[in-house]
Amino acid sequence: MKILRKLQQQNTIKSQLRRGHIVISFIISLFIFIPTLFIEYQQTIKHQNEEMANYLDAQTYFFESWLMERSRDVHTMANLDFVRGHNFEKSQSYFQDFKEQTEFADLIFVNREGIVQFDTVTEYRRNGVGVNVNDRKYFQVAKETKQQYITDILISKVTNQPIIAFASPILDEQQQFNGVVFGTVNLHTIDGLLQESRVGFLGHAYIVNQDGTLLTELASNNNKRFPNETKHDVFKQNFMIDEHILTAAQHHSTQSLTIYKDKKGEWVLAKSKPINQGKWYIISEVAVLEAYLPLLKRLALLAICILLGTFFTIKIMLLINKSIEEPIQQLLKGVGKVEQGHYDYKINEHQMAPYAKEFQELCSSFNEMSAKVKADTILLRELSITCQLTKLYNRRYLIEQGEHVFQECVEAQNPCSCIAIDVDFFKKVNDSYGHLIGDEVLKHVAKRIAESVRSIDIVTRYGGEEFVILLPITTLESAVKIAESIRINVEEHPYKMADQLIKITVSIGIAEYTIAREIATFYELIDKADQALYVAKESGRNQLRVCDSAGNFTEHII
Repeated sequence: MKILRKLQQQNTIKSQLRRGHIVISFIISLFIFIPTLFIEYQQTIKHQNEEMANYLDAQTYFFESWLMERSRDVHTMANLDFVRGHNFEKSQSYFQDFKEQTEFADLIFVNREGIVQFDTVTEYRRNGVGVNVNDRKYFQVAKETKQQYITDILISKVTNQPIIAFASPILDEQQQFNGVVFGTVNLHTIDGLLQESRVGFLGHAYIVNQDGTLLTELASNNNKRFPNETKHDVFKQNFMIDEHILTAAQHHSTQSLTIYKDKKGEWVLAKSKPINQGKWYIISEVAVLEAYLPLLKRLALLAICILLGTFFTIKIMLLINKSIEEPIQQLLKGVGKVEQGHYDYKINEHQMAPYAKEFQELCSSFNEMSAKVKADTILLRELSITCQLTKLYNRRYLIEQGEHVFQECVEAQNPCSCIAIDVDFFKKVNDSYGHLIGDEVLKHVAKRIAESVRSIDIVTRYGGEEFVILLPITTLESAVKIAESIRINVEEHPYKMADQLIKITVSIGIAEYTIAREIATFYELIDKADQALYVAKESGRNQLRVCDSAGNFTEHII
C-alpha cells in the first residue's frame, strides 16, 4: 500500500508536466542541434572546397605562368642571331650569364644531328659536349614539328639527375631545322617554387606527373640528394605516390572534394587540378581533423549553450507548472455542476489510466456527462447525411464527401466516374398508386442500386426520383458495366404489391474524369453525368448514355 500510495503521489500533474517539459526540451534541442550540425557541416565542406579551389587556381596560374616564361626564355635564346648562326663562343657566354639570372640548372646547345655542342654545367667533372640526344623526345619533337616542347621527368645524361627540360628548335633563315636549344630545371627547383607560393595555405600540396611520380617534396623522401647513377626506373620506384591517390586526382581533378588515406595512412580531404597541358597534377590535401576542427569547436559551443538554455528553461517551466495545477483543481470542483452533459467528446478511460490521477477523475466525471450528448450527436449526424426514406446518403453528404473523394483522385491522377440515375415515369406511379406506393418504389429502387455497387462507391438520393453514384478509381468502361448491371437489376425486379407488379425502369447517364478530359471539377463531373441522363431520357428511357472524351453523348458499349 505504501508503494502504491507513493506511486500515486509521483503520478501527479506536476510530475507529468516536469517529465514532459524535459522531453520537450530535449526534442527542441535536437531540432536545433541536428539542422545546425547539417548546415555547419555543409558550410565547412563548402568553405574548404572553395579555399582549396582558390589555392589550386592560384598555384595553377603561377606554375603555368612560370612554365610559359621559361619556355619563352628558351625560345628567345633559340632565335638570337648568334645562336641561329652557330656562334658557339658567344652563345656559350650568353647562356652562362643567362643561367645565373634564372632557375635553369643547365642550358644546352644541340646541333641538327642531336650532338651537344656545349652546355653550362660547371659542378660536375664531365660536361655534355659530344653527348648524343637525338633519341630524346624533346629533340625529336623540335626536329619534326619545329615547335617548342616541355618534357616530363627524365634523367639527365650528364648529371644522372631527374630534370624537366624546356626545348625550342633553332631554325635557319629558310626556317629549316638547324638544332635545338634546351634548358633544364631540377625537381628541387619546382619543389622550392611550390613551397614559396603556399602563402596562407595550411594544407599539404605537391605535384605529380601522369604516372604518379612526385615532382616536389623530394628532399623529404629518404635522400637529401639523388644518387650519382640515378636511373628513371629507380627514381620512379622511390618517388611514386599511391595508386588510389593518383586515381582520385585523375578522376576528380575538377570536381568536389575527395577523401582518402594519404601516404602516412591519415584520412585527408583532397582536391587536384591539371597543369602543363594535363601532364602534371597539383594535389592539395588537408587532414580531416584539421578541416573539421572549426566545426567541432562551433558545435561544442552550441552544445554548451543548448544545455544551459535547457536547464534554465526547465526551471521556468516548473514555475509555470505550479500555476497550471491550481486551475485544474478548481476545474474538478466545477465538473459536478455540468454533469447533465454539455460535451460531445468521450475520453477513453483506459487510455487515461497511465496519466495523473487528477485526469482520471476528470475523465470519469466527463464521460458521465457526455453520454447523452454523444447519443444525440450520432443521431443528428445520421439525420443530416442520410435520406430517411431510402436509407441512402443524401445530397449534402455527396457534396461534402464527394468533393473530397474527387480531389483525392485528381491528386493521385486516378480516374473517377459518376452515374446519374432517374426512375422512368415516376410521376405516373405517384398518380396511379399514390405517394405512399411511390415512396415504396423509391425504397425498392434504392435497394436494387445498393446491391449493384461496391463498398467504396458513394450512393446518394440526389433529389426526388434521381440518384447519383460517385465511383472513385473507376474508368468509364467499368462505370458502364456497373450502370448496366443497375439498369438490368431494376428492370428484372419489378416492385411487388399485394395483387400486382409495378414494372420499373431507369435511365442512366455516365461521365468520367481523367487527365485527358476537359472535366476539371467535381460539379462539372455531376453536370456531365446529368446531361447524359437527360439525353438517355430523351432517347426513349430505360437506357444508358455516356459522355465521351469529345463531350458527345453516345450509347454505351460493353
